[in-house]
Amino acid sequence: MLRICLFVLIACAPGLAHPAPTRAEIMDHVFVTAQRAAITSASQALAQSATRIASGSAELAALLREQQDGGETLAALTDALTAAAATSGALGEARQAELTRQITALRNRLRDLDTRIGATFPEFRELTRPAPLSIAEVQATLDSDEALLFTLSDSDFTYVWAITATDAGWHRAATYLTDRADRVKALRRQLSAQGGERAGIALNPGKARPKGQPFDRQTAHAIYADLFAPLEPIFGRASHVMAVLDGPLTSLPLSLLVRREPSGDDDDPVALRATDWLIRHHALTTLPNVSALRVLRFARGRGDGGARAPFIGFGDPVLGYRLTLAEADTAAPTVITRGVYEDVSRVADLAPLPNTARELRRLAATMGADDAALFLGERATEARVKATDFSTARVIAFATHGLLADGLPGLGEPALVFTPPAAPSEDDDALLTASEAAQLKLSAELVILSACDTAGSDGTPGAEGLSGLARAFLYAGARAILVSHWPVDDYAASVLTTGMLDRMYGTDPRPRAEALQRAMLDLMQDGSEARFAHPRIWAPFVLVGEGGAD
Repeated sequence: MLRICLFVLIACAPGLAHPAPTRAEIMDHVFVTAQRAAITSASQALAQSATRIASGSAELAALLREQQDGGETLAALTDALTAAAATSGALGEARQAELTRQITALRNRLRDLDTRIGATFPEFRELTRPAPLSIAEVQATLDSDEALLFTLSDSDFTYVWAITATDAGWHRAATYLTDRADRVKALRRQLSAQGGERAGIALNPGKARPKGQPFDRQTAHAIYADLFAPLEPIFGRASHVMAVLDGPLTSLPLSLLVRREPSGDDDDPVALRATDWLIRHHALTTLPNVSALRVLRFARGRGDGGARAPFIGFGDPVLGYRLTLAEADTAAPTVITRGVYEDVSRVADLAPLPNTARELRRLAATMGADDAALFLGERATEARVKATDFSTARVIAFATHGLLADGLPGLGEPALVFTPPAAPSEDDDALLTASEAAQLKLSAELVILSACDTAGSDGTPGAEGLSGLARAFLYAGARAILVSHWPVDDYAASVLTTGMLDRMYGTDPRPRAEALQRAMLDLMQDGSEARFAHPRIWAPFVLVGEGGAD
């Protein structure tokens, strides 16, 4: 149906300049319409939590109550007008006229309220009802070295836009959506932690080079060639590319797409390192929707300038049984990953995460913070998260399980997992949901969600977990968040997150997206272990939010 709608728009182009709209006008009109079509159920779920989210602002809560009361009154007046229409004579006509006057006045009042909420609380409007941007509005927000990619899929095809500060273009990908979904799922299977990396890094008999786990680079190239290569003349020179993705691509980082035909064997670490990965050309950032760009850029330079706490970290929740490194088989080292569990029925049944404490300590050390900034084990509770003053922290990290909506029975939105309390309550049920995260008061330059699958779970469209948590933390005041697309190798998680922070806050500070890009490339090129060349190791994380410089 969406595909038919787009073609009708192109043919008829209602509201465009007449008699003959230009290609640029058609492209812009469909771009705006496509953004409206891309509103996800995650957005709707957060909108339903609007009253809860607004509880921290008396002014916003009052405006929303007035808006809600006005909506109920409008419905009642409309019903009364319908009933009055059945009354004949002068009395009925007078009643209809009065009701019509009241309805018109109330609609004007509601329109004014809506404008005031949008102007006074733009982040709240962006969270609950994002307004689409035109191509010109997007261009006005982009820096000269930046580009935006936007995709929208219907039942068959995917439409792709590329926009820079001075140019724009679009096309329809030729491959059917189902075929592309199959390709993404096939790549996702190769990115799974199942089977263990170390078991696949033995010397291949008869050859001098070590063999690693294969990765189908030809499929990764085919996806790029199908979707983005036609628009490369527009965005190809941008050093920083932001992407708003839908469909199967929501579960696959753009960093591991391949720009040029690969050579060599897919299980050869040397060939993998020499591959023309997209991350070599662009620092990459994901946005939950196009309009988030406007809010993020509006917030540039609005820091309070006061003293800043370097770091706060929560993790290593007390869950299930406790593993120790001593229990592992030292003859066959185990690659520990996070978030690997099946048939979750209770929070307490989730597997413990024995290496999250070590990672958080490394992050704290990187930021120059002491142990007082860490909340681990019994201290890693949802209640303590809600009671903590995050307002001055530059970097905040949560190293725990991440759950998508429906990850537990009755869980309607994505959540982070903490140590379960003795008696669950509204203040602490061990799950910090997206709507609860939105109520935190942050001014963080980066929030790290070092938890598995916080950005999706398989090749099926999975944007709900990403956009739900991303929009919530962005609304709460985070400039950017770091999320993962699959169970993260424990060593790689530490190297990537600390490497990113080193580059953000070192002697030559780099923007967030570039800092992550360099950390990924350094890990990929590390020849000390063959597995580091595989994208499962270096590509799990994506940056969501503001990837550029503040």
